[in-house]
Amino acid sequence: MVRLLTLKTAWMMDTVGNKAAAVEISAIKVAAPNTALRIIDRAIQVHGGGGVSDDFPLARMYAHQRTLRLADGPDEVHKMTIARRELRKHDPDFRMNGAVAMAPGGGRG
Repeated sequence: MVRLLTLKTAWMMDTVGNKAAAVEISAIKVAAPNTALRIIDRAIQVHGGGGVSDDFPLARMYAHQRTLRLADGPDEVHKMTIARRELRKHDPDFRMNGAVAMAPGGGRG
């Protein structure tokens, strides 16, 4: 999934520009590190106690990869960016800069 998303995003950046590919870029910044972390965690599970010892580099890899998830901004920031851009596709006036009056049914009122 991450490989396909990366290829699609690179294609979009080449054809329609970085701004149009912003959602995909943010999605990669969430999906790729999480996938790598999940793979490292599974390798640690396979190696049992050795996975967290100095016998294998897995514990260092896990710590390094977990730190990288914060390097380009926390996942929550990227998820918020994705949500904001997706919501604006359906409501160009959408803003997340404060409380919005909601009607009793959940819509804006």
